[in-house]
Amino acid sequence: MTPQLLAIILAVVFLVAVLLLLRSYVLPEKYAVLWLVASIAAIVLSAWPGLLDTLSEFFGISQPINLLFVGAFFVMFLLLMQISLELARTRDELRRAVQRLALDVESSTRNSDK
Repeated sequence: MTPQLLAIILAVVFLVAVLLLLRSYVLPEKYAVLWLVASIAAIVLSAWPGLLDTLSEFFGISQPINLLFVGAFFVMFLLLMQISLELARTRDELRRAVQRLALDVESSTRNSDK
């Protein structure tokens, strides 16, 4: 088995895994888009390895593997930013819910004292 064929098989397995996780509602849709794009990019770059050479020449990067690492870093950066935004949004929703609950408890305590 050639390394190219192995890379194609692993990229297709990765795509199928993402689709199965998406289909079983384990992976939310908002995160799935990034993983689907990454797996399709892996399939394309595995099937046409010359494409990475062409892209690295276009961007002026001497080694194609460096372009691959920069791309992977960028994808991880986007994923980290998306998760951080989701965490901040969830924290704000939790704070508002706790404040509403505290106000409800306070008002029910005042009503029971009367």
